[in-house]
Parts: sequence; C-alpha cells; structure tokens
Amino acid sequence: MYLSYAEYQLKLAVEREEVISKLNELENRLFSALNNGISAVKTLAFYAQNQANVIAKFESIGKEILASNPLVDVIQYLDSGTIVAVYPLEGNEAVIGYNVLEDSTRNIEVLEAVRRKDVFFSGPIRLKQGGIGIVGRYPFFKNGELQGLSAIIIKVETIFENGLLSDHVDEKFLVKITKTNPNSGEIENYIPSRDVSEASGFAASRLIDIGNWTLTVQLKKSTAFSGVFLEIVLRIVFSIILGYATWNFARQPALLRKKLEEQSKEILAANERFELATKATSDVIWDWDIVNNKTYRSDLFFQLLGYDESDQIGNNDFFISIIHPQDIDQVNKNLEETLQSSGLFWEQEFRIKKADNSYAFINDKGYILRNVNGEAIRMIGATQDISKRKNAEIELLEANKSLANVNQELKIFAFLASHDMREPLRMISSFLTLLQKKYSTELDQKANQYINFAIDGSKRLTILINDLLEYSKVGFDPNNLEKIDTNELLKEVLSLKSDIIRESDAEIILEDLPSIWGIRTPIQILFQNLIGNALKYKNLEVKPIIRISGSVGKDFLEFSIEDNGIGIEAEYLEHIFGILNRLHSKEMYPGTGMGLATCRKIVTQHGGEIWAESELGVGSKFLFTLKIYE
Repeated sequence: MYLSYAEYQLKLAVEREEVISKLNELENRLFSALNNGISAVKTLAFYAQNQANVIAKFESIGKEILASNPLVDVIQYLDSGTIVAVYPLEGNEAVIGYNVLEDSTRNIEVLEAVRRKDVFFSGPIRLKQGGIGIVGRYPFFKNGELQGLSAIIIKVETIFENGLLSDHVDEKFLVKITKTNPNSGEIENYIPSRDVSEASGFAASRLIDIGNWTLTVQLKKSTAFSGVFLEIVLRIVFSIILGYATWNFARQPALLRKKLEEQSKEILAANERFELATKATSDVIWDWDIVNNKTYRSDLFFQLLGYDESDQIGNNDFFISIIHPQDIDQVNKNLEETLQSSGLFWEQEFRIKKADNSYAFINDKGYILRNVNGEAIRMIGATQDISKRKNAEIELLEANKSLANVNQELKIFAFLASHDMREPLRMISSFLTLLQKKYSTELDQKANQYINFAIDGSKRLTILINDLLEYSKVGFDPNNLEKIDTNELLKEVLSLKSDIIRESDAEIILEDLPSIWGIRTPIQILFQNLIGNALKYKNLEVKPIIRISGSVGKDFLEFSIEDNGIGIEAEYLEHIFGILNRLHSKEMYPGTGMGLATCRKIVTQHGGEIWAESELGVGSKFLFTLKIYE
C-alpha cells in the first residue's frame, strides 16, 4: 500500500508538471501575439511623434506595420481619445470618429493605459465593427499632456487560428481566461464561454498583468488514482502470498529508480534545449538570482560587449558599473520601483559601456519571480542591442530639426528678398515713366521703344516677384481648417473674373459642388488660377466653354475644370506644374509660370493630388483631389 501511495503521488506530480508545462507553453504563445501588438503600437506611436502628416500616410504606415506583425488584425491612430485613422479601413469604417475616452462603458481600461503610460490590453470585448477581440493601446504625451494613443486589435479567432490557445472539447486540458470586469467588478469567463464544471483535475493559474487576465490550465480528469487502482487490488490479493509479496516489494524500488533516472534525463534534455535556444537568439539571455546577487549570462553577452568571462562578471554589481553615468539613476530607480511593487515585468532602454570604452544602446527586459510573500527572488530576461535603431532615431530627429530651420530661413529670405527687390524696381519704373513723359518728343522712335521695353520688363519682374512671394507664403495649418461652401466660393471667384469672362464671351457651367474642409484663402487662389488659365488659353476660333464639377469619393473630394481651349501636348502635362515653367512666350500669353506650381502646392498641403488631361487643339481638363477631413 505504501508503494501504491508513492506511485499515486508520483503520477499526481507528473500531472502537475504537465499542467504547469502547458501553462508555460500557452503563456509564451499568448505573449508572442501580445508582443506583436506591443511592437505595432509602439512603432505607430514613434511615427506619430516624429513624422508629419501621419494621417495622410496612415494607409502605407499601417500596411507596413501589419506586415511586420502578422498576428495583429487592425491598427488605429487616436488623436487624444478619438479614432482618426484605421488600417485596414474596409470593414472598420464604423469606428472612425469614435471617442473611447468619452464612452463610460469602455473607458476604464483606456484610462488604465494612460495611467500606466504603457501598453495595456482591453477585453476580449465585442468590437463596434463586429466580432470579438482584444484591444491594445499605447498613450504618448507631449509636454506632459496626452497627445494621442496608438491602438491594435487582435481578434479572438486570430489567436485560435494561429494555435495560440485551444478550446477543443477533445483536448486533454481545459484552458480558461478570466478577468474582473472593470465596470461590474464581476469575474467573467472569456475562454471558454461554455460550462466547464466537468473539469476536476489539477489547475494552475498565472496573472497576465498587461491585460489583467488570469490564464488557467486545468487537467480535465486526473488518471492518477485509476492508474494505480488495479495495482492496489492486485497487491492486496498477492499480499496473502508472502513470497510473492516479498518479491513484488523488492521490484518496486528498482522501478522507482528507473523512473527517477528517466525524469533526470528529461531535466538534462530541457537544460540542453535552453542552452541551444540561447545560441539561436540574437538576444543576451540572463538569469539574476536576486537573493544571492549572482547572474548567469549567455555567451552572446561576451561577444556583444567584448568582455572576458570571469567570476566578477557573474556578479550583478558589475553590470551596474558599466551603465552610462547619465542613465544609471533612472535605471536604478525604475528597477527598484518595479521590484518593490507587485509587477511581474521590467523593461528599460539605456546605454552600457563595452570593453573598448564605446557605448551601446540596449533594451533590457525581464520576468520577475516572487516568493509567497510577494518578494522578488529571481528575474529572467533578455538584452537586445538596439544601437542601430537609436542612432537612426537621433539622426532622423536632427534631420527634421535642420529641415525645419531651413524652411523658416527660406521663408524669411523670400520675404526680405522680394521686399528689397521691389523697391528699386518701382524706382526704375517711375523714373523711366517720367523720362518718357518729359523727353518723349525729343527722343527718336527707337529710344521711346527701348524705354517701353524697360518699363514693361520692370512690371513683369514685379509680377514675378509677387508670385514667388505668394508661392513661398502658401502654408497649411490644420488648426485653421474650416468648412467652405464651394458653390459660394466659386461665385466670388467668378465675380472677380467677371470682366475677362464678359470680354471673352465665355460660358461658365457650374455644377452643384460638395463643400470642402480646408483653408479658405489658398482654396480660393487654387480655383482662381485654374479658371484664369482656362480663360487665358482659349481657342480664338470657338466660344470659350468652361465646365466646373465635383464629386465625393471614399476618402477624397475630386474636382475638375474642363475647357475647350488650345490644349497641351501630352509630353508637357507634368512639366507645366513646375516652378517658372512656361510653354508659350510672354508676348503670346503673359504670366510668370508660377500659377500651376502654386496650385500643386495648395493641393498637396490639403492631402490631395493634381494632374491634367488634354488633347492639343481640343481642350484641357485639370483635375485635383482634396482629402476629406472629419
């Protein structure tokens, strides 16, 4: 009976190890998906904080991020708490404009992410666009104020399809994910949703702090007792026969020793797999015994930093000593706060000194093991060299700052240069006009013609300077966006062009146009330039007809201004939008070649594109799009 009891306890121990092993496996799989999400939201946050026009580029940014993180289904960008961009947009249109901070039924876990200033996962919840998933959000701040959030969605079916979790009725283990509902305070079962009362085996649970989930693995049915039941019966029967019982008892220690040897081999094999895994990864794997202040590090540590392996390096104080002096206080503070708290994860980016006295940027993160009193006794983690990424970030920030300074200097230069150039031109024009008035009768025809040429040249140069100044001053500030009644705006433009319209006997066909969210003055200049060109380059043999139309697309408004003028050769359809690019002499068609360049700049600043379609001698159609702002 004693041996039967020992074997029963051994089977129970094996079952417990199987459950814990399954729990570790599922936890690693779940963290694999979550790390995809963490990587995605932090990458988007980096773009949002360091790049302009993120919303305009969101489709390409979102596509690139999802390609790098295949377990993520949807990525979103929130301005403060409002969802302003989502990729993929198809099927997710319902969430655009949704403010998660104002939704009292869901904002508790959003505020938790803001409080932590780190990634926090909500759910699983029923999504507004349909389906059930978990939502990871990462807040980013500017001057201490919440600037926005980046968010990802991992649908529950994605987790199952990739084998991360299993809820199959034939599985040996029952997998449960529970969570305390932040609104009701009740513990809810997310996986599985069916009744699980039939499970009776050993259960093990682990808190997933990044989403406040409890992951539980339970053996559906223990076979420990049934596995030894027959042996118990036989031993009771055979115990009557003393000799058989003696022989039987003599066998059992040998069997137990054999099982112990097999388990020892399994442990050695597991240790070997760990050693091989450390060689396969590009991260430095480390194991810190906090109680004894001893640290094991994989061989990659010495290859990465160039140090020789020694007992000194196995002491954690050595690692503290090579942290950059400017980072040491923050690292110690963050580590101490994490160890003193109940948290299970620690992560920090900082610099460490290599053997050649240069410094490397690293990302250090670890999982904390605690005793029954909650005290940290061990931490296992990985160190990743992120020097290339950090150096690229620094170079990008410096380049952006340099570009901003250059743009500002160019604006100031354009203003000062135009002001200083116009003054002598006015003086030249004025004195030439006086000279012509006073001495025109005394000068011959050739001299008067030269004076006319000089006056005309100074006037055209003045117009060119004004156009260049206007081009340099065209700017775009999202804070100045307003809703513009395009039909009313076109009436004002046509009123300004009324004289030339009347002189040309032009017919203007104005269709019903959609309203625009934009900056009024540049939009008015855009229409003035395009309509002015249609009137200027008219076909003298036919009555000018100009048709202005517009339509609403999925993400953009599209407008067209079509005429029956002289047309443009196909090879020049892109050339005409360049600065100071002209196709005709100034004697035939006056102008500076700045009009269409200014149009392209205005359209681009409003998130759109402009192009032309034309047939020589038949007419031209200028088309442009403007982004739909919510």
